[in-house]
Amino acid sequence: MLNLDVSNRHTTLPQLGATLWHCDQCNAFISIHSAQRLDAAFCPACGGVRLEFCGKLTGMPGIQFGEA
Repeated sequence: MLNLDVSNRHTTLPQLGATLWHCDQCNAFISIHSAQRLDAAFCPACGGVRLEFCGKLTGMPGIQFGEA
């Protein structure tokens, strides 16, 4: 029998960074939430079109970020 004490153990999740991107071809705005820094992203709607970086989404009033 194995007894584990898990009473005061906390798992630290990586901090997600949210960024906003724009596709010039389909005019879509896409937010990407990632634990890693992104240097480039591609449009999921157009498939293969490189997105233009618009900025970080931090501290925007009225917007809450969560995991889905």
